[in-house]
Amino acid sequence: MSLARSLALRAACTFLVGLPALAAAAPSCGIYRSAEGSRELRIESTSSATEYTDYQAPRPLAHQAGKDGRITAYDLESAYAETWTPESGGRALRTEMDTLYTLAEPARCASPAPAPAGSCRADLAACFEAKDDADEATLTRWCEQEDLPFACVALIEGFQEAADQREQGDASSEAPPPECTEGHPSHSEAACEEKITQALTRAFADAFKGMYADDVPLSAAHMDRSLALCQRGGSAKVCGEAAEKLWNGGRYLDARAALTVACERGKDKDACGKAAPLASLVDADLRASAPAALPCGQYAAESGLMSELGFGDAGRVEGGFGSVMRARLESGLIRIRHDKGGDFVFKLIGGDRLLGLDSWNRYALYTRGEGGAARCRPPRRFVEQPLVEDCPAIGREGGAEACCKAGKLQGCNALGHMQALAGNWAGAQPHYQRICAAGVRVGCENLAQVHAHTGDESVITSMQALCGKDPRHVACDVLETSNWEQLGVGRALEDALRELEQEAGDEAPEQDDAAP
Repeated sequence: MSLARSLALRAACTFLVGLPALAAAAPSCGIYRSAEGSRELRIESTSSATEYTDYQAPRPLAHQAGKDGRITAYDLESAYAETWTPESGGRALRTEMDTLYTLAEPARCASPAPAPAGSCRADLAACFEAKDDADEATLTRWCEQEDLPFACVALIEGFQEAADQREQGDASSEAPPPECTEGHPSHSEAACEEKITQALTRAFADAFKGMYADDVPLSAAHMDRSLALCQRGGSAKVCGEAAEKLWNGGRYLDARAALTVACERGKDKDACGKAAPLASLVDADLRASAPAALPCGQYAAESGLMSELGFGDAGRVEGGFGSVMRARLESGLIRIRHDKGGDFVFKLIGGDRLLGLDSWNRYALYTRGEGGAARCRPPRRFVEQPLVEDCPAIGREGGAEACCKAGKLQGCNALGHMQALAGNWAGAQPHYQRICAAGVRVGCENLAQVHAHTGDESVITSMQALCGKDPRHVACDVLETSNWEQLGVGRALEDALRELEQEAGDEAPEQDDAAP
């Protein structure tokens, strides 16, 4: 090669290296499909798209090309952003989850209206980041004027926060205690620390108690507004949120209306499945008088955690998979205690049917079927004692132990939890045993978990002893409704998995510490 030609080639290469990287082609409009055919992405315009899958409602998206040629997709219902990488000149798109969409049916792009300057749509990235701190007026503007579903969802979540604060009292609005106020005669760092510890302890206890408690209903005005937001926009996610709040507030027909909007306008197949069994409900069904006795016999539903409920003597309920629970009537509702410390809740309505009210059985409609006893003996009543919050020092080192020694069961319960969380269930047993013996249900339920993890038969023996002394002791109820055989099977499976993991670890080849 001549010197002149070599210099020319080098100059050309230097020029090419100095050029900026070419941006990837923008995606063409049309219908894109995944390889397996279960997902579909429709690029409708240069800024809007919709994703369809077999398992969820269509996702409305906005998209914007970046300087690096990649595309940011904004989920307008969940305020979530992800990156797409164009391939094959824009005729294929690869998502962050490595789904490859390939253009199957090209189409002409629609002409979107430009987003006004200063609007949420003009800078969705900043808008998503500011969502959690936005006030109600801002969220309302984004929801109603800009038609952004995630802002409507945030509004409804804010309604729930307001209801929770109304129920519990807004601690943030309370003035700090005088012990923590400089210049006050009672100011003291030690006393202030004690007050803060007590407040944190109460907050922790409230959170633990509320884990399985019933949700607080929204105010009537906020329920009205939630339904209006659903009907205005038709978003499946907004309507789903509204339906949950309406159902929890006892407005079952309005909840069905929200589900219907989610089904018909939001194209949410799950909402369609929930609304269909409720189609026959009328207002007269819901005005049925409170029951004087528990149901009796077999009930079945198309949805809900349990497809069948078998009500029998003494309030016993069989829920499938060998589970046995105890039902009771409380404030006109049927409550069934489950093994996680809370209740399944049902309302008896016209036609000898049950509506599922709790989060596990929401929207379920149980119908009386064939089988089961026609008449059942009334439920047994057991004597229960509350677990009193009598240990303000529980948050300090040694505080729980001191309280337990002084006979304060809240401290004993904390000690049991500490041992259980450390995997020392045998060490937790005496603490839970003491609480159970005092007639506190949670102590007996935690004892059942001790048996599940240790297989110690003394757990059952101790409950039998308590029940022998007093047939109304709460230990009798836990003893009868705990599936001891199933607990043993679960423990055996855990042991087997642990042994397999141990064997796999023993057989793993040793690694050479030296670098290759």
